[in-house]
Amino acid sequence: MKPTRNLGCLSFTLVVLLLAKECTCAVIQSPAVANESARARNENVAPMQMDDDDFVPYQGERSSLFDWMLLKTIGKTFTGNLLVSPISIKLALVLLFEGSQDQTAHELAGVMQLPVSRSGTRDRFTTILRSLKSPPPGCTLNVGTRLYVDNNILTRQRYEAIIKTFYDSDVINTNLSHTSLIAGDINMWVNNITQGNIPRMIEDDSTIKDSLMLVVNALYFKGTWRHKYFLPENTHTGRFYTDGDKSVNVEFMHTTSRLYYSESPELDAKILRIPYSGHKFAMYLVLPRTSSGTDLLIRDINPFILTKHVWLMQELQVDVLLPKFKFDFTSYLEPVLRELGIRDIFDDTAMLIGIARTRRASKHLKVSEIVQKTGIEVNENGTSGYAATVVQISNKIEAETFHANHPFVFYIEDETTGTILYIGKVANPLEKFGSTGSPKQQYPSRFNDGMGATNSPAA
Repeated sequence: MKPTRNLGCLSFTLVVLLLAKECTCAVIQSPAVANESARARNENVAPMQMDDDDFVPYQGERSSLFDWMLLKTIGKTFTGNLLVSPISIKLALVLLFEGSQDQTAHELAGVMQLPVSRSGTRDRFTTILRSLKSPPPGCTLNVGTRLYVDNNILTRQRYEAIIKTFYDSDVINTNLSHTSLIAGDINMWVNNITQGNIPRMIEDDSTIKDSLMLVVNALYFKGTWRHKYFLPENTHTGRFYTDGDKSVNVEFMHTTSRLYYSESPELDAKILRIPYSGHKFAMYLVLPRTSSGTDLLIRDINPFILTKHVWLMQELQVDVLLPKFKFDFTSYLEPVLRELGIRDIFDDTAMLIGIARTRRASKHLKVSEIVQKTGIEVNENGTSGYAATVVQISNKIEAETFHANHPFVFYIEDETTGTILYIGKVANPLEKFGSTGSPKQQYPSRFNDGMGATNSPAA
């Protein structure tokens, strides 16, 4: 048997924002499509594993409503696997917020739940970045943000100082008309941060043509489980029910371990926490009781219900079946953000006058496209190759059951700051790629969309 990578979870994400002279469609090419998915167990029960400390949920103020609204909005129209990185999007959008005023600033602050003062926003993101850049042993986390500015645009020194000091973002002044060179530089930088997982973020350099500014954020996370919960010899093939009686055969990991667990009557779902090495990151799994319950779960889920039940979690003996899964996802975020209430940055009415030194240059700045690429891999940190074997197992130890043999929601959290790194849904573990689809469409400005000039941000 050939060992797999020593991997509990692998993911990477990238956000590209194009601030263009015109309403130019900027499309980042999607990765190719492929397939994979889930159920099973084995009589070889793994040694009982326990958390080596008492779990206490994050006690500070959370600002994760935006994160869950992203999932809800994308999930309304997309039925397959999906994955977004809320913090990566926020790290890009907050740079725009720092250069915005009036309605543009109001929308960004309201939808992202930013503090009332800009100093409060800076303090929040400084704390988040400091934590992300200090991963514990056994976890790798790389994060970086770059602002590419065309030589024809002189950025304000104050703006450069703010984004460098509080958001650790680099400003690169260059000739953006040299698209092939710029694309090569971005691809090399992203490839380095994501440790080779995105070798060519920009496939076609014509997609950044006519750009005056590019905001690029990349985030890479790799974590091993805190304990060897999932022994390779207990991984076998079983059925994952994608919808009702429809099923696919996938590889399931199995463990019976002491883990933090709770049940939510409001969501009609079970919630399980599986920690990564160190005492910082954990994956949370939210499993509806029926295979057709994921749509209702995504509709009803919110951070208030989740926080309540995370605090009610108890460390119990839990019998867990979890499918191995690996997939990429591409999000074209303009329609999503517009629906949430962020519109001005995409329109001619955008007020990004705090970025450029001259008001004339500022008038040309608006966002042309926002694209995010994400990917995740979850496995047992061992070997694979059990596709030909199906084993029915009896549970010899009385335990709560968490058998993820149908669609479920998951998220990965930095528990020291309450920051959600990734949030997603597994609809079919065999699916390898998903996308929100159309990269660009025309939208009315806030002055002629029938809603007037006083759009309020989503609550």
